[in-house]
Amino acid sequence: GRLDLDTEGLLLLTDDGELTNFLLHPRNRVEKEYLVWVTGDLEKGLPVLSSPMELDGERVNPAEVRRGKSTGNVHQLSVTIHQGKNRQVRRMCAQAGLEVLRLKRVREGDLLLDRSLKPGQWRSLTEEELLLLTGPLSG
Repeated sequence: GRLDLDTEGLLLLTDDGELTNFLLHPRNRVEKEYLVWVTGDLEKGLPVLSSPMELDGERVNPAEVRRGKSTGNVHQLSVTIHQGKNRQVRRMCAQAGLEVLRLKRVREGDLLLDRSLKPGQWRSLTEEELLLLTGPLSG
C-alpha cells in the first residue's frame, strides 16, 4: 500500500504482482490499522468515523475506531480500514471534524510494524511474516 508524504509507518515493497493485488484489492478486505493523533470534538467525530460515508462521491465502509490516550486536546485513535483510497483516513477524519496531527500505519493484514526500525530503515520480511501475508494466496 501507498503512504502519502505526511504519513509514516509500515510500507511494503514487493515485485510480487499477485501479492500486491491481494493486499490492495478491496474485495479481499485486508485490514490496514493506523494510529492517528487528532484534535477536535471527539464525541461528535467518533460516530461519524464509525459510520459509512462518502469520499468524492464514492461510498467507503465504516472504520473500526478505538480510543487511545488523550493528552490535553490531542487524542490518539486506532483506526482500521479495509479499503485504501487516497488519503482515506485523513479525509475521513476531516469529515468527522477532526484535524490529523500525525498518522502512522502499524498493521497490514496480520503483519505488524517492526517498531525496532527507525524512520527510513528497512529490512526483508522473515518467512513467518511472508506467510502472514501470503497464507490466503497459497490456498
